[in-house]
Amino acid sequence: MDTTELASSPEWNTSRLIKLIGPLIIDQILIVLIGIVDTVMVASLGETAVGGVSLVDSLNVVILSLFISLTTGGAVVCSQYLGRQDPENASNGAKQLFYLSITISLIFSFLMFFLRMSILRVVYGHIEEAVMTNAGNYFYYTALSYPFIAISTAGAAVFRSMGNSKVGMWTSLLINVLNFLGNFLLIYVLNLGVAGAAISTLISRIVAAVLLLILLKNSKGPINIRGIHRVRIMPSIIKSILRVTIPHGLEGGSFQIGKLALARLVSMFGTAAIAGNALGNIFMTIGNLPGVAIGHALLIVVGQYMGAGDFEGVRHQTHRLMILNYIVMIAYNSIILLSMPLIFRLFGQSMSPESLAYGRLFGTIFCTAVMIIWIPAYCLPHALRAAGDGPYVFVVSAIAMWFARVGIAYLLAYAFGVGAVCVWISMVCEWTLRAAGYFIRWRRGKWQEQKVI
Repeated sequence: MDTTELASSPEWNTSRLIKLIGPLIIDQILIVLIGIVDTVMVASLGETAVGGVSLVDSLNVVILSLFISLTTGGAVVCSQYLGRQDPENASNGAKQLFYLSITISLIFSFLMFFLRMSILRVVYGHIEEAVMTNAGNYFYYTALSYPFIAISTAGAAVFRSMGNSKVGMWTSLLINVLNFLGNFLLIYVLNLGVAGAAISTLISRIVAAVLLLILLKNSKGPINIRGIHRVRIMPSIIKSILRVTIPHGLEGGSFQIGKLALARLVSMFGTAAIAGNALGNIFMTIGNLPGVAIGHALLIVVGQYMGAGDFEGVRHQTHRLMILNYIVMIAYNSIILLSMPLIFRLFGQSMSPESLAYGRLFGTIFCTAVMIIWIPAYCLPHALRAAGDGPYVFVVSAIAMWFARVGIAYLLAYAFGVGAVCVWISMVCEWTLRAAGYFIRWRRGKWQEQKVI
């Protein structure tokens, strides 16, 4: 691009960044709160219910990672068009994102709905019948929610690309209120068990999807989806979206399949280990929330600067947001570590001491390590993706996942007899390898040679 385009570079001052990041952090908390509320409210039904929900959630994350990949591609394309000051094509990019998201989510919803029990048996092998029954009941309804999750995820991403993260925050708040009320009614009043939790989530997702479609259709910002019902496929824009989505999707798929292999390994250590791992996953989910939010902000900001051709702006904002991430994550996870005894009281009446001991150990490992090595491993690649360097990110991710996280976990378990904690030890090894690979790429500046639009 001609350097004269730098005069029209986006302005992301401190005030504007705070307005973007603040609601994003709250939004991330609200998003994961849905799963946590389900787990806590289902915990009253016993360990087999918690285990069943946890196993299905591990499978659902594989599918949801694909939707996230699509929205990442769409957000990068929309952001770069906005950075180039081309709102018309930014709106076209949003429409193409919805077409892709709806089509792919319907396919996966159909497959998972009808093949759910076969998939559970193939992935997890022989587990307690009660755990399998609960998993099947929970999977039945969550599979139906895929299209609505895809729509709401895409809608929130489009608003973020405009620098508006408040819409996603308020939508997530609505989902949580509906989900909590639905859980209370369906689990405790109507006694529907884990199916009640899944039905409640499904209903709240439907409401969110419809609301976001209406808001985007009536948007007064630079992007809107008016006329989306008159389907017009634009191959060039879809190609741009897929240029980011495909490597990110492969990365997410590889990562989540690797996690399933690890979940299968954990299931071999018994129900207490499964339930303890579910508790550890709660700390994993809540422990990186500010980092994930700042990563989303980095994707948008870098995307706009790349669209304007301002590489120096990309470097400045990336370094700025990485430093902020460290400050926030250290403070946040220190609070979680200090609050851990209070958190475990929530589960003390319904889970065994062995499960609680597992969960406490796993949570401590995560919250300690996340303050040190997670940010270059999982925040910095957002800048690389926004620049169009997704293929490199995928390669590093796949190598780290399968050689470090999966490989070391199985080696520790089978060769050295280490218990379920082997999965969490190997996690830290994977983060270290990722961080090294991304930092080297960033320093060499190869991302400047990439192109999305």
